[in-house]
Amino acid sequence: MLLSVKRLMVSSIRPIVLSGPSGGGKSTILKRAMKDHPDAFAFSVSHTTRDPRAGEVHGSDYWFVPRPEMEQMIDKGLFLEHAQFGGNLYGTSKKAVNDVQKSGKICVLDIELQGVKNIKKTDLNPKYILIRAPSIEELVSSFL
Repeated sequence: MLLSVKRLMVSSIRPIVLSGPSGGGKSTILKRAMKDHPDAFAFSVSHTTRDPRAGEVHGSDYWFVPRPEMEQMIDKGLFLEHAQFGGNLYGTSKKAVNDVQKSGKICVLDIELQGVKNIKKTDLNPKYILIRAPSIEELVSSFL
């Protein structure tokens, strides 16, 4: 009986989708929330076909996979959302979200606008949070 109640509780926890422009503060907010509340939130690690940047860790920052492998995963319907940016594929797998939900933590997805549009077509039923930069000047300065 306890197991079924726990499953019910896990399935009723709605994920959070953070979205906004690059450099707008999504990652900063997410890192702070996870630091301040480590038992409450967990990040859904996305897949990408791009090469890791300096300091990025496979399985922590992204799942770095070859393009043909990711295309096969997309064809099999293993992603909630996926998009192409800068010639590389990015996507949120159903498994990544499910694994976080099974842990009892609130699953947080950090995705771009195209991904948000795709998530809205699923039965995920997340809460959406749009993060915006304080000003266009701040956003531009984050890239300089």
